[in-house]
Amino acid sequence: MTKTKKIVGASVLGAGVLVGGILTAMSIEPISQGHAGVVYNRSHGIEDKALGQGWHLVSPFERVTEYPISTETVKGDDFSVQTKDGKPLTINLSYDYANDLEKLPHIYNKFKGQDSETIQGGWLQTRLKKAALNVFSNYSVLEVFQHQGKINSEIEKEFRKLVEKEGFTVDSVTLSAPTPDSQTAKAIQGVVNAQQKLEKLEIEKKQAQAKAEKKVITAKGNAEAKAINAKADAEANKIINASLTPDLLELKRIDKWKGDKNLRTKVVGSDTGIIIGDTK
Repeated sequence: MTKTKKIVGASVLGAGVLVGGILTAMSIEPISQGHAGVVYNRSHGIEDKALGQGWHLVSPFERVTEYPISTETVKGDDFSVQTKDGKPLTINLSYDYANDLEKLPHIYNKFKGQDSETIQGGWLQTRLKKAALNVFSNYSVLEVFQHQGKINSEIEKEFRKLVEKEGFTVDSVTLSAPTPDSQTAKAIQGVVNAQQKLEKLEIEKKQAQAKAEKKVITAKGNAEAKAINAKADAEANKIINASLTPDLLELKRIDKWKGDKNLRTKVVGSDTGIIIGDTK
């Protein structure tokens, strides 16, 4: 009898140890790097404080849901938007975001325990589309391709405003190049070609004007140079004529003669100048 009791006691103890080991293994919850875990207790609901990264011992009656608290990049699917002038465009948006650690219990409660991937593909994607539709409706199709950077910034601002109050921190939004349908693309190309032709004509016009102005400036410069030279010549002749006194002419004649009796000299004075030279 005593031996039987010992066997039964040992079996019970072994079973208890085994069950305890199983329960202990079931109660170890790992939280990935860059994530935090929201604990839902079946007896009293959501715990106020989320679990940080690493291993945690939790009750078998508690459920832990992980959410990213470091920056996550989410690439969305293509979808259609419409411009102010009714033109359809296909766009794609991606965004970087993180969950606010302090608001993780609120996120868990609002979305009924959904994981982050489900929230990204559902509620967040819907809000991103709403932001894009709101912004694109303010621009014509031509303005879209002229102001893509501005549109990108406005979508980011609108998306951030829609989601941050629920605990989602948006770091950035990236808009890929919008794709028009074939008919719209053809119309856009026609406008672009016309603008390029107009710009080319404007450039040619400016070049012709510059060339004509250059010719005018050159001609004016040449005329002014001739006038200056003519004035200088007239002034020089005037000075020379004024200096031709009888005594000076006689002096130049004597200087030219140098005592040669066979040499005759002639001095001529006029408004255009003087000539003193050999008349042999």
